[in-house]
Amino acid sequence: MQDVPLDEYLDDDNIQTIVERKLQLAIQVCMDVANYLIGQLGLAAPDAPENVFQALGREGIIDKELASHMAGMVRFRNILVHDYLEIDARIVYSNLAEDLKDFDEYARQIAGRFLEQ
Repeated sequence: MQDVPLDEYLDDDNIQTIVERKLQLAIQVCMDVANYLIGQLGLAAPDAPENVFQALGREGIIDKELASHMAGMVRFRNILVHDYLEIDARIVYSNLAEDLKDFDEYARQIAGRFLEQ
């Protein structure tokens, strides 16, 4: 969907719905992995969902800059889930166009630390 031009994206509710749902799920998977690692490693439970990545950053599991980006994704996910009547399609499109690299980097850092090469 990254190749869809902005005007087409804004005119097509189906594309918007697909992108929003897939971004929501991708962010949730990252949160689930973070929560799993926090539990398995015996780290202190974060006080808010967006802080799961900060906990990984403090422990050096992911770098702090990525932790900050991922925390922003959690806030974005919360908008997708809870404030769905107020979603700004241009912001979603911007996230689609610019922020998917953070998912790749998160996977790379987690895999590099915990999975055998």
